[in-house]
Amino acid sequence: MLSGNGKRSSVISLVDGRPKMAPWRHSIGTFEAMDRVTSKFGEYVIAQSPKHGQAAEFVKMIQQCDIALVVQLSPQKDTSFGWFEGRVGSKKKLRGRYLIETVSITEHATSSHYELQISTILPEEKSYERTVYAVYYHRWQEFSTENSRCVGQILRDIFTILQRSKANGHAPILVHGGGARNSASFVLLSMVCRQLRQNGASTLCACIDLVRKYKSVITKDFDQFCSVLHGILQFAVDDDIVQKNNKSYQQAFKLVHECTSLHPLPIVPITKSENTVVFL
Repeated sequence: MLSGNGKRSSVISLVDGRPKMAPWRHSIGTFEAMDRVTSKFGEYVIAQSPKHGQAAEFVKMIQQCDIALVVQLSPQKDTSFGWFEGRVGSKKKLRGRYLIETVSITEHATSSHYELQISTILPEEKSYERTVYAVYYHRWQEFSTENSRCVGQILRDIFTILQRSKANGHAPILVHGGGARNSASFVLLSMVCRQLRQNGASTLCACIDLVRKYKSVITKDFDQFCSVLHGILQFAVDDDIVQKNNKSYQQAFKLVHECTSLHPLPIVPITKSENTVVFL
């Protein structure tokens, strides 16, 4: 049974736990279509993309949630949604409250990286100035095993940006633009891969359980969930966490490819043994 907010009755509702936006001095509305996922391996805010006229509220969310990195999962034609300009050196004012300057743009085959400088304008508002990075991944809507290596590279880029920035280690990543299920599956993949990189091991089941507390459905369909598992395996190999000729890895890889015909999906826990990742 689904409750009014789209979550099953057996899943904890986080309406009361969502990030609370402080009111404007002169109210222009607020942006509350979001959930926060907190874990030892990253904090995330899953949000809807700003609709027409919501750009200022969207940036307000970035400010008050202390966001360091924004990840958008949508086709390139849907890039800025009006909250910044896609030209280096351009500046955009939002309702006379925020000034967003596009400092640099780096184009990759399937993604665009933006460095933005956000600052407040009104003297009566609390002073705020921060560098925020935005990564636009254009192919998440068609995420599959075929482009899982590309997704792994996106994650490595994201981790590098976070290390390079002066952001607090607990500053959340804002994920939007992919729809609730697509965004949740990206968060799951990011969380597991970050855990793999830091520990050489990952508790996949625990990560799934954590994300499900915030979103009743993690992926849009079964095939995409298999693609997420494939992305985890591919990331482990490309990041030199496990060798591709490792027998356990090869068995897990084969299982993931075959699991589309299996119901329910056999969850594959990941542990560390002799400096390799073993998929039991």
